[in-house]
Amino acid sequence: MNMQPLRVLVEEQSPPEKKLWRAVLGQAFDDAFGPDRYEKTPNIKKEAVDFLTNYSDVSFINVCENAGFDPNFIKRKVQKKFCDNFTSAIKNLSTKVRNKNDW
Repeated sequence: MNMQPLRVLVEEQSPPEKKLWRAVLGQAFDDAFGPDRYEKTPNIKKEAVDFLTNYSDVSFINVCENAGFDPNFIKRKVQKKFCDNFTSAIKNLSTKVRNKNDW
């Protein structure tokens, strides 16, 4: 009788599951930092920002890990995005002030 060895279930996710969690994380980034669209309300943006900045929340940690990312890596990406957005806003503001002074 040919007996097959028992397979042990491993907690590693299949690629479709990882893709799904990456899509969830990507949607959170898009909702928080992406362009305003007619279907994105201020509340959706706030919820996404709250989710992406609550680094110790188990949901944030689980989504990051299920997507195959270290939560600290995503935390650094979020912080960089805020910094980039702030820098861009300051540059735009200073350009508007300079242009207004040219009148």
